[in-house]
Amino acid sequence: MTPGLATLKRGSIQIQKAATKIVNEQIGSQQVLVVFVITGFVLCGIVEQSASVALRANITSRITAEEFAEYVENTSYITRYCQDPDERNITKIHVVRSIPHIEIPMTRTDETESVLREAFMWGTLASPLAASRIAARVGAERLYGVGVLGAGALAVMVPAAWLTPYHVAVRIAQGMFMGAAWPGAHVLAVTWFKPKRISAFVSTYTAVNLGYAVVGIVGTPLVKYLGRDCLSYFIAMIAAIWYFLWWRFVEESLHPNRPIRDEHKTLPWRRLLMSKPAWACGIAVVGSQWADATLMLGVTKYLKLVYGFSIELDDVLASLPHIGHFFAALTFGIVVDHVRESGLLSTTSCRKLFVYISHFLPAACMFVLGYTGCDPAAPAALYTAALALTGATPAGAYASAADIAPNFAGTVFGLCQTIGAAGLLAANYAVSEGLHGSIAGWWRLLFGISSTVLLITATVFMGIGSGSVQDWNAPGDIPPELEEEEEPRFESVLE
Repeated sequence: MTPGLATLKRGSIQIQKAATKIVNEQIGSQQVLVVFVITGFVLCGIVEQSASVALRANITSRITAEEFAEYVENTSYITRYCQDPDERNITKIHVVRSIPHIEIPMTRTDETESVLREAFMWGTLASPLAASRIAARVGAERLYGVGVLGAGALAVMVPAAWLTPYHVAVRIAQGMFMGAAWPGAHVLAVTWFKPKRISAFVSTYTAVNLGYAVVGIVGTPLVKYLGRDCLSYFIAMIAAIWYFLWWRFVEESLHPNRPIRDEHKTLPWRRLLMSKPAWACGIAVVGSQWADATLMLGVTKYLKLVYGFSIELDDVLASLPHIGHFFAALTFGIVVDHVRESGLLSTTSCRKLFVYISHFLPAACMFVLGYTGCDPAAPAALYTAALALTGATPAGAYASAADIAPNFAGTVFGLCQTIGAAGLLAANYAVSEGLHGSIAGWWRLLFGISSTVLLITATVFMGIGSGSVQDWNAPGDIPPELEEEEEPRFESVLE
């Protein structure tokens, strides 16, 4: 190597070290981790919804706003019922056959989108448990980084595999990588944050919903003007850049200096699988996932087909409420940490309270949503409120997985995500296959089922859920009653 190149290399290394030192000292390890976890989950959300955006962005519909309004008036119970009495007495003849491309049941695009979405969900169901045990061996920092990178980088294969069986395989693989990121993030939570400051960090997982909004708002015009393949290449490029920064500032800098934890490698599987609080977490996640599927897939169709919301509002209806969901989740997480630190409520009481908020209140909103009458603003407001209230799930059920077994938080959360993904698949099937029409009664049945699932799963958690450390977390080592004490184990690194 020439002297000039050697000097340049040494200078580059010194600049990198100086930048790393500034980031770690001036910003702080926790802040760095939070920023990267949020952006990582945003990228995962973009990947999850990218297929739907690419499918629908270039659809050139022959339906005008007037034709769509006529269709809804012909078929919707609400629009017929809500006409003025004088108008209802006037005989009108509408020719629905003039717009045959509005199909009930599913259109071909709906069917394709459903297949790709379900393939991704199967991937998220398959990987969390195995990934949680990998995190204990290789480190959560490495696992989370690889999970996000894999989900994003595989997008580069989508253009060549588009709408072939290979596309389904790519979606499954992307789901598996994203599924691995969840337990990795949970291990990061118990490693880098004190027990009573975990809730706010866990709430950042809802940045996935922020990714849904970003890809809806930014991805649609990107596909329209630059082509479908451009979105895939853009995602892969962003994933590569994100991972390089993650590797430099987290894996290389934070991982070697991570707080020392007494990690128990031998997992008591039998006691875990027999643990009522662990199953309570998983069952509560099922309810939350079912509600999210109903809200994301069902309510937007309900607003269009029953209330006649313009088809031009698709991006608004599918994107903006998710931004509210993310910020509501952060607020709930900060509030519950403050309540726990102040001693107003025990951890168990806090978890149950926020499961109540994230399940009972959205259940009420969704049930009422089917009976809101003639004002179209009412169901839209209830949809937004229900999606915001489900943002309390991380502060309730998700964080409980870290409370009951800090040494096995990734595995407990992996179990929760596996059970939750199964519920998400069932809800996706119910919404996608069950209802596509304009009869309000059928939609009320769908919302009623979702409300019932929320109520049952929340009741189970209220009965057997817990925020206390279980004895199988570290047999003979950490008594459960010490759960409420502030542990100083991370102060040398984080303070």
